[in-house]
Amino acid sequence: MSKSKAHAHAPIAHSYHPALEEVIDVIFRSTALFAVGGVSAAIGAFFYARFDFMAVALGVAVLGALGAYARFVVPYRLHVTHFDGASLVTASGDATARLRVVFFSDLHLGAFKRAEWARRVVDLVNAQQPDLVLIGGDFAGRMEGHRSTELFAPLRDLRAPLGVFAVFGNHDYGLPGPDYSPDLLALLPQLGVRVLRDECVRVAAHVEIVGLDELWLVGCDYARASAACTAAAAAPMITLVLGHNPDAMAYVRVTEVRDPARTVFLFGHTHHGQIRVPLMPGAAVPIRGHLYRGLFRLAQGTVYVSSGTGENTSPTRLGTTPEIVVFDV
Repeated sequence: MSKSKAHAHAPIAHSYHPALEEVIDVIFRSTALFAVGGVSAAIGAFFYARFDFMAVALGVAVLGALGAYARFVVPYRLHVTHFDGASLVTASGDATARLRVVFFSDLHLGAFKRAEWARRVVDLVNAQQPDLVLIGGDFAGRMEGHRSTELFAPLRDLRAPLGVFAVFGNHDYGLPGPDYSPDLLALLPQLGVRVLRDECVRVAAHVEIVGLDELWLVGCDYARASAACTAAAAAPMITLVLGHNPDAMAYVRVTEVRDPARTVFLFGHTHHGQIRVPLMPGAAVPIRGHLYRGLFRLAQGTVYVSSGTGENTSPTRLGTTPEIVVFDV
């Protein structure tokens, strides 16, 4: 499929010029100073009995503290989201054949989070004792001035007997920004990560993986991606569909999915909104559809959209937390 098809999907980048991104992050970094300054001003106003000014200063302090918490604390609170596999797909009849799957996405390594963060993610993934690891794209953040071999080296230590599989996201392809895909295609296999680009692989007697290439680059052709496994299917299979952008679901026909009850779609991209504004929870999420946060039941199968493990524009989160996802199938 040619790259020209990507333009039919009119990408919604919601990304800014690097200089503006730096300004945005400086503002968030400055919130700690607002918190300290607000408290100091409130104390001074109290001694001078300027209670009106004290109220304003305390308001500034609270907002500053909230901003500092969102900038310096929440983005580094990596947690594990556990699912009962039966809540996602109809499992195989043999409980002894169940496999542990760990899924994460959106590392965005570069200016904000680097190898140390990748190491934390890898260690937490390995602690779940996975049989299979799936990575939902956007490996790359603002990588200018950073060596990809150093940033991604910790991925070499992922431990999963059935393998580590990944797809690319829009930032990996330079949508927007530089195209890092040639470097990543060369590097990731050396680290034990197999990139799927509209491919399907069987990893166990009852489990197959369909890897969808990035929607904004080549569109989405689920039938093509799953064709190899569909043709070879001889028994009921659980299908794990690995993608990046949940808008891809708009291009997956129910008739193309062999068994929706045994199919789960895994996406990232949205960061769950990253900064969720009250009364505007979906503001600035770079998708067209409504699938931007959590678990959904669709006719095609079960869909889970992860909050990811990294951030774009600024490493700031409010109302969202970095996560890895664990379930058994």
